[in-house]
Amino acid sequence: MLEIIVLTIVIVLAFIAASWYTNQRSQQRAHEFERELEIEDTEADDSFQQRFDALFDQELHSQDDATSADERLTDTGPAEPDLFDEASESKETAAASQDEQAGQPQDWDMVIAFTIMAPESKAFTGKAVKAALEQHDLRFGDMQIYHRQTAGSQKQTLFSVANILDPGTLLPDKFVSMTTPGLLIFAKLPGPVNGMALFDDLLDTARGMNEELGGVLCDETREPVSDALLESMRARILEYQMAEQAESNQIPNDYFN
Repeated sequence: MLEIIVLTIVIVLAFIAASWYTNQRSQQRAHEFERELEIEDTEADDSFQQRFDALFDQELHSQDDATSADERLTDTGPAEPDLFDEASESKETAAASQDEQAGQPQDWDMVIAFTIMAPESKAFTGKAVKAALEQHDLRFGDMQIYHRQTAGSQKQTLFSVANILDPGTLLPDKFVSMTTPGLLIFAKLPGPVNGMALFDDLLDTARGMNEELGGVLCDETREPVSDALLESMRARILEYQMAEQAESNQIPNDYFN
């Protein structure tokens, strides 16, 4: 009788031990699966942010580097700082090297930009930003930011608006809870329309949005815009257009020589 009781106890203990081991393995596998999902999500977020940073490093950095590579333009002054990364110089160099290795041609020569900054110690609400974007016919599109496009079926981007906060995205489904200290509005030259006309449209839109949001219109370094700055920007664009025209006139002459 005693032997039967001992055997029964051993079997019960073995069953309990097996159940405990199986439960521990299941929990361990669940934790490992969760860690894998977190790693994948982090890698995906990092990948998107790197792509977005690379684009804006190119578009917002000084035109001095582009000028040295293209002798059509003259030296226009000090480099324009990148808004999203204080260490943008090294990042831009790496991005430019990658473009050269991939053989990708540069499709722009100049970037003109303004920032619309909220008053000190305040922020724009997502609801207000959404209303201002829609009021000025800006639509959500590429790079998860907003764009003004040309009319007609063959739409081309005139200029774009992004969040001043890295990585710059403006997601429609996040406006309810979003706040931001400012917006970036920028255009690239050459564009689909005349450079001076594009600048005037960009400036009018920036002023209109700034008035609606109750902000401060600034340049790309977040310093308030002055009349002298606007005249300097117009002079740069005019100089660029003259260089473009001179080059286009030179091509036919070279053909017949």
